[in-house]
Amino acid sequence: MSILQFLRILFARRWIILGCMLTISVLAIGIASRLPERYPAKARIILDVIKPDPVTGQVLANQFVRGYTRTQTELIKDYRVAGDVVDRAELAKKPTLVAEWQKDTGGTGDLRRYLAQKIIDHTDAGMVEGSNILEITYDAPNPDVARNIVGLIRDAYIDAALRYRTDSAGRTADWYRAQADKAQAALTTAESAKSNFERANGIVMAGGVEAESAKLQGLQSALLAARSSSTTQEYAAEQRGQSSGIVDQLKMQLATADDQLQQAGERLGTSHPAYQALMQRRTLLQRQLATETAAARAIGGSAAASTRKSIAQLESEYNAQKNRVLGMKDTLDKLGAFQREVDLRRSQYERAAVRTADLKLQSDVSETGLVTLGDPVGSGTPSFPNMPLISVLAILGGLIVGIVSAIVVEMLGRRVRGTEDLIAAAHVPVLAVIGTGERAPFRAWVRRMLQRRQSNADALQPAE
Repeated sequence: MSILQFLRILFARRWIILGCMLTISVLAIGIASRLPERYPAKARIILDVIKPDPVTGQVLANQFVRGYTRTQTELIKDYRVAGDVVDRAELAKKPTLVAEWQKDTGGTGDLRRYLAQKIIDHTDAGMVEGSNILEITYDAPNPDVARNIVGLIRDAYIDAALRYRTDSAGRTADWYRAQADKAQAALTTAESAKSNFERANGIVMAGGVEAESAKLQGLQSALLAARSSSTTQEYAAEQRGQSSGIVDQLKMQLATADDQLQQAGERLGTSHPAYQALMQRRTLLQRQLATETAAARAIGGSAAASTRKSIAQLESEYNAQKNRVLGMKDTLDKLGAFQREVDLRRSQYERAAVRTADLKLQSDVSETGLVTLGDPVGSGTPSFPNMPLISVLAILGGLIVGIVSAIVVEMLGRRVRGTEDLIAAAHVPVLAVIGTGERAPFRAWVRRMLQRRQSNADALQPAE
C-alpha cells in the first residue's frame, strides 16, 4: 500500500477517526474529572555529608556519598518512619481512615501498618540536582493535610536517622562492654596467678623486670662504667705526672743548668772548680725532678688503684649475681610467661574499654548531620489528575485507535479509491482518468505530485 492509498483511506474514513478521537477524549477527561484530586507538598533537608563526625572526626568519603544518599531516600519510605508519622498525626483515631481500612481489608490486619503503607505509597524523595539537598514530596486530597504530613515525615525521618545511628552505636558499645568485662576478668586471673607464683618462689617482678635480673643489669652497667673510668684515670695520672707545676719549674732549672754547664766547659774547661760545681748542681736538679715526677704520678696512681680495686669487686659481684640468675633461669622464664600473659590481658582490656567509651559517646550524640531547610510548602494546584497531560494523551490515543479502526474497516470492505487501487486489483494499465480535478482539488494535487515523482524516477532509469 502506497502513501497515497493510505491517505485516501484515512480521508475516506475520517469520520471514524474523528469519532474515536472525540469519544476516547471525552471518556478520558470525564473519568479523570471524577477522580479525587491530590495536592503535593514538599519539605527539604540539607545532608551535611562534608561535616566531620563529632566523636570520631571522620568524614564521609566521596565514593560512599551516592550510597549514603540512596540509603537516606529509602529510609524516608521505611515503615519505621511512616509508622511514626501515623502515631504523631493520630491517624488511627480518625473514623474516616478506620472505615476505609475496614472497607479495603475487611477489618483484618494491622491498622497502623495499613495507614503507614498508604503514606509510603504517596511519598517520594530525591536529591535536588547538583546539590546535597534532599527533597521529600507527599500528596494528599487536601493541600493543608499534605503540608502537615510532609512536615511530620521530615521530623520523623530526622528522629529515625538519629535513632538508627545511636542505637547501632549503643548495641556495639554493649558488645564491647561485654568483651571488656571478660578481658578484665581474665586480667584479674592472670595477675592473681602471677602474684601467687612470686610469693611461692620469693621473687618480685616490677615494671616488667624481675628484681634479680634488674640487679644483674645494674651491676653490669656499673662494671662497664668503672672500666671506662679506670682508663680515664690512668691517662689523667700520666698527664698529672707530666704537667705538675714543680716538675715544670725543675725542668726549666735543669735546662738553665745545662746551658751554664756548656758555656763553662767551653770557657773554663771541664777540670775547673766552677764547672765541677755546676755539674753537682745539675745532678741535684735531676734527682729532685725524678722525685717530684714520681710523687705526681703517685697521686694519680692512687685513684687508679682504687678504681682497679672497685672494678675487681664489681666483677666479683657481677659474676656471683650472674650465676644466681642463671640458676633461677627456669623460675624466671615461668615468671616472664606470667608477666606476658598479664600484659596481653591488660592490653585487651584497655582496647575494649577505650572502644566502649567511644561508642558510648557516639550513642549519646544528638548531631545527625541533617539540617531542615525552611518550612514545608504546599501547592494549590493538584498534581493528580493532570488534566493537560491526560487531554493530550487521550487525543493521541483516540487518534491512534481511530486510524487503526479506519484501516480495519477498510480492509473488511475494500473499495477502489484511485488508479493505484485499480491497477493493483486488475493488473492492467490505466489509460485515462475521467472526472477529476474540479471536485477534488486536493486529491488532484497529491496525484500530480506523485505522478511527477514517478516520472522523474522513470527518466533516471537506463534505456534497455
